[in-house]
Amino acid sequence: MRATLLRRFVALALLCLLLTLATAACRARPDPLARIRAAGMLRVALDPSFPPFEYIDGVGELAGLDVDLARAIAAALGVDVHFVVASYDGLYDLLTVGQADVIISALYPDPYRTQDFAFTPSYFNAGAVLVTRTDAPLADPVELAGKQVLVAFGTEGHMEALRWQELLDPVPEIQTYETSADALAALAGGLGDAAIVDNIEALTALAQGYDIVIAASPLTDESYVIAARRDEAALVRAIEQILREMQADGSLDTLIAQWMQ
Repeated sequence: MRATLLRRFVALALLCLLLTLATAACRARPDPLARIRAAGMLRVALDPSFPPFEYIDGVGELAGLDVDLARAIAAALGVDVHFVVASYDGLYDLLTVGQADVIISALYPDPYRTQDFAFTPSYFNAGAVLVTRTDAPLADPVELAGKQVLVAFGTEGHMEALRWQELLDPVPEIQTYETSADALAALAGGLGDAAIVDNIEALTALAQGYDIVIAASPLTDESYVIAARRDEAALVRAIEQILREMQADGSLDTLIAQWMQ
């Protein structure tokens, strides 16, 4: 009897301890959206060294696609935006020490950081894409068999072209250039059949009026996402919803097109 009562007492004591710890943990981690709205400010960490996503403009102001995206997200949350500048390697540290709420800085999701940080779905894929002229479009890389493919030497697009060279018969001919811009200019000028370049270069050329077509799906993945602390999942979910709404109403595509020029 006494042993049974003792076990019940110990179990009850452990339950009370767990409830106390859980309550304390909840108090230690208030709702991030409530905190941000109470402060009236979304603190965004970025490294302004990667145009057109984030950079310092000619008058010393922050500018770029991510800067405008951060402003749009803050406006949707009903707050102002405050930018916290750091080197790319130091962005996660700003989240860890609580000096920033999110990272919006052409951030690739680090698979080794998922224990401490949460990531939104991609809002932009900078991976390699297949580009052809409008008068001879190609919808799929399998159509590169026997074609001349233009690339920038040593880039991801070059590596992707080499991969397709091993897969296709007849083998595609690869023509290398110093830069992706040079490869795209040559393609638009009538040289070669296609180019494989990163999506940023392709969209920039398209915005500048090049007579080209970009295949629908990137050949490689270099997704840019927004990051927050893992224990602030409510903030991540709120931003995901804002991104979905921007994708649905076309404002995200408009923003991307604007900055690719």
